[in-house]
Amino acid sequence: MNRLAPLLLIPIWLLFFCPASSAESIEIDADILIAGGTESGCAAAVQAARMGVEKIVLVNDIHWLGGQFSAEGLGAIDENRGHGYDGTVPIPRSGLFREIIDAIESKNAELYGGVKRPGNTRVITTARPVVSEQVFRELLAPFEQTGQVKRFSNLEVQSARLEGNQLRAVVFATPGSPESTLTVTAKMTIDATDWGDVIKAAGGEYDFGIDGKGEFGEPSAPMSHQPETDMNPITWCAVLEQRPGPIDVIEPAGFDARNFQGKWGWIEEEFAYTTRRLVDGAGFDVIDHPDIVLINNPNVDYPLDRYPASVAEALEASQPGASAKNIVQLAPDQRHIVFDDAKQRTLQYLHYLRSNFSRFRSMYLSDEFETDDKLPPKPYIRESLRLVAKHIIVEQEVLGFGSRSHYARAMYPDAVFSWQFELDFHPTARKWLGDEAEDGPWEADFRGNRRFGRGGTGRAMFPVRSLVPVRIKGLLGGQKNLGYSSIVGSSCRLHDQSVAVGQAAGAVAAISLQRGIDPARICFDQASIFAIWDALLGGPGAGVAIWPFADVDPYDDGFQAIQQLALRRLLPLEAGDVSFRADDVATEPWLAAVVAKIRGAGLTCELVSAPATRRDAARMLWKQVASQTQPPRIWRAAGDADDDGLPDSRDPLPFTKGTASWQQLTTWDGVPDEQWDQGDEGVQAFNFTSAEGPIVEGFVSDHGKQYSAESKFGWSRDLTNNTRLRKVASGTIRDGFVFTRTQDTWECDLASGTYTVTVCIGDAGHDQPGQYVSVEGKTMAADVTTQLGSFRELTSTVDVDDGRLTVVMGKPDGGSNTTLNWILIRPSE
Repeated sequence: MNRLAPLLLIPIWLLFFCPASSAESIEIDADILIAGGTESGCAAAVQAARMGVEKIVLVNDIHWLGGQFSAEGLGAIDENRGHGYDGTVPIPRSGLFREIIDAIESKNAELYGGVKRPGNTRVITTARPVVSEQVFRELLAPFEQTGQVKRFSNLEVQSARLEGNQLRAVVFATPGSPESTLTVTAKMTIDATDWGDVIKAAGGEYDFGIDGKGEFGEPSAPMSHQPETDMNPITWCAVLEQRPGPIDVIEPAGFDARNFQGKWGWIEEEFAYTTRRLVDGAGFDVIDHPDIVLINNPNVDYPLDRYPASVAEALEASQPGASAKNIVQLAPDQRHIVFDDAKQRTLQYLHYLRSNFSRFRSMYLSDEFETDDKLPPKPYIRESLRLVAKHIIVEQEVLGFGSRSHYARAMYPDAVFSWQFELDFHPTARKWLGDEAEDGPWEADFRGNRRFGRGGTGRAMFPVRSLVPVRIKGLLGGQKNLGYSSIVGSSCRLHDQSVAVGQAAGAVAAISLQRGIDPARICFDQASIFAIWDALLGGPGAGVAIWPFADVDPYDDGFQAIQQLALRRLLPLEAGDVSFRADDVATEPWLAAVVAKIRGAGLTCELVSAPATRRDAARMLWKQVASQTQPPRIWRAAGDADDDGLPDSRDPLPFTKGTASWQQLTTWDGVPDEQWDQGDEGVQAFNFTSAEGPIVEGFVSDHGKQYSAESKFGWSRDLTNNTRLRKVASGTIRDGFVFTRTQDTWECDLASGTYTVTVCIGDAGHDQPGQYVSVEGKTMAADVTTQLGSFRELTSTVDVDDGRLTVVMGKPDGGSNTTLNWILIRPSE
């Protein structure tokens, strides 16, 4: 690839300070300063430029652009995920991330015989870091050519200048030459650096490490916040390219095979080679290219809680006490001490792979990074400092309401993008393996429940308030320097999320300047939030999926109208209504419900014609609503807008009483709503559970046994091996079930007559798609999906005329489970 081509697009004046070879100082004014050429920093610059901001300055600490995509070497692109690696995303790719991915896949097709996704691996899209870097460079190029964006490279944050609490300027310096400086005076600054360097220089409040249970009351938080050095590890990735002939295996300094034979010794050739492969040259007939493999697995995760003796000694030599500091507190030169050891770990692991697995003996370190050691210029950074913001997002706000696949518990009124992922900690603790202790081999290990993929969030949103510092004005967080807890940060750190953070910050900064409003006030100013939504949804390019519908693509007709109606709470939605179903018929009841929501919000609307689909209705109604001024919000108390006793700073929903956006649907909780007396004539209730399942008052336990005249109930065949007790649900009646993967019949003796029958299906531990149940030939559930921890209680009236109630569950041809939790039978009056 011609690496010089993109450079020709950069204005000649810009190359003047990249950096200078002798002492000099430059001062420049800007509307917006962006510190950091990460994916978040680049997205912020593009979004602000598209919104008409005239003077944007982007200052990067290296020459490479694109953060995780490129400089950090993470070419296997992680993005929003609902449940595991299945080639899908829970929310359609959107915004600048969509544009970036489309550009990457287009370049992949040019390079690899038309194949857009050449990795043939766990993630959806892969890209060589050098390709991604070029995409980011080309994304910025049009704005650099016009001078709207001015970019400086190879400069680090040195200091900040404030007037009171107002950030006025940031001073950058050339590494190793502190007298060679660039001072940028800006009306607004976005900190998109790796480690929150501007926030620290400005004296902004920030946090790091573990949040103990007492901090935010998060369900899965540990009791203690110690050690403060515990955080998601860094990883120095390596990109390997297949070349003819074996490599001369030269053992790197400090190599010890014990480092890689313990907890992660199960990672052998196939997993190491394929799980993060970037190009599968042998896997596609049309690709005429060697294999390219990314090394990024727990063997090279580098914990930051405590360091090997040599690293600790070097840190202490630089400053007494440095080895006990969290990495975000270290100076850049101190971090490089840590980085050098992390690099060495990766090189040692590469030697281990070559020594033990034949496929790696023809794999060379790629030349694409143009570094002396052929490793990426930066480590993969999962966690930075955490901004103490106007609102701190905590775990209980982003968990799915009733189910992981539902919307999050709190759907923020000032949302700027949506996301979903696992609560995901890589090993955060270093475990010594030999008698040498800190001088010997070690492996990355877990501390407590800070582990891979512990469940995950619902379809969550990110609020403006979590970009805004509590005190410093003129500053916004970016990249991973954000207002969330450690647990939430473990799930909001991926490629797409970091791009969305930057795009949101760029939009907030632009609206702040254009409307003359402090970002701290934007979240309470409805007109400003609407202006941000207009900018993010309206392009140019792909709109941002701010409301997390599963099926509304940014390039779909009506995308903006559907999003706007949802964001303004003008659609009748429940927590599980994650699909809009734009092409469904716009039924009269649904239309009436939408119109009622709009009119209830103080707006006028008329259905001037009968829309055929929901998409048509959304476009028609939004056209009317868009031109109207929505009634202003009512402030009920100073500092507590909804007067619910929770200060606005801790209230995820400052204009809505309580902390949840949804009301619990009683028919989804798996607990019977009906009240009955055990002695009522004709009432029968059965709890389907395993043999060890507890007895539930008022219910007869059914353990899957075959029907008998003695018991007077049971199955057409023995299903005792098809019973389960999950032991996770709070409420034993919904914790157990019987299931079938084909079709099975259950009966109980029952006098002829008319009965009201309620059945409950669902699974406290897993999603169960495509369930079928009928009672007395009447279909109760047809292709019904229940998400993990969510249930459906279905009621119908049936006639019994043969002395038995007959329940059929499952499909004759199989293909999916049907799970039956309990059944309640009552005579109809």
